[in-house]
Amino acid sequence: MEVNLDSVEHGTHFTASERPIFNVLKATLQYPGNQQAKIEKLTNDIIFFCKSSSYGSGILWNVWSVVIEIILYIPPDHPWQECFIQCLSSLRQRDDTISSYDQPSQTDLPWADLPNLSYCMREKWLDPTDDDEALDEEVAKWKNLNSFVARVTATGFAPWLTFPFWQLRTALEEPPVKGLAMNCRLWVACEWVIHCAGIISEEMNSIKDLDESLARSLSGGSLYDGKELLGTERWEFWKRRFSEINADAGKLGLDTAVTKKVVDALKKMDEITIGGLETSHEAEAKVG
Repeated sequence: MEVNLDSVEHGTHFTASERPIFNVLKATLQYPGNQQAKIEKLTNDIIFFCKSSSYGSGILWNVWSVVIEIILYIPPDHPWQECFIQCLSSLRQRDDTISSYDQPSQTDLPWADLPNLSYCMREKWLDPTDDDEALDEEVAKWKNLNSFVARVTATGFAPWLTFPFWQLRTALEEPPVKGLAMNCRLWVACEWVIHCAGIISEEMNSIKDLDESLARSLSGGSLYDGKELLGTERWEFWKRRFSEINADAGKLGLDTAVTKKVVDALKKMDEITIGGLETSHEAEAKVG
């Protein structure tokens, strides 16, 4: 599948600082080399932007904003998405640091933390299905972004674990809608589970005390009446809702591709144990 980067350029209002960054990254992606060469070049491009800027880590706000805008146009199965995922992994493995511009109390920041990326991503995290008249193009961008962030999370970089909780809440803990919006919500929820079921379940089992802010972020939807915000109860609720929604596929206008994705997500969830308790799949296997 071809990705038209001209669409990114024409559909995005880049600032004067972001425009040259986009031009360089665009040239790298379109460079007729193999995938590994693109990954190395993207990594070096980002390092160059930082080293050539007097703003230190501050320039990364512009870099990440441009990267995210590009990702919005790259489908999950396109090799360019994997290029950016591996690029971020390469940056995280660097031993050197980047000077802190927006945090003067710190002299430098480790590349392992990908400074400012999580903040930039949060600013872009706007679910188009909240709009009753969501457009196909906006839905496609949202799916591309969620797939990318889920895949990055699967590599071990997870500063945004509220994201999957929000998407699972929207898809499974609120009354279902019909058509395009529901297909998108369910697809996104499945994508997170398929790539990050283990990480999500580990997070649900590792946090013992929720502060007020985190509890508010992880609050349940209107259909979830469980006592636990984290743990087996909510996990099992999600599994039940996936099955119930799939059973109503015809009424909700769900695509076959989405219903198959739900089956894959449920298989992933059945492989996971929360809080040391067996999943229903494991219990049935022992009985058998």
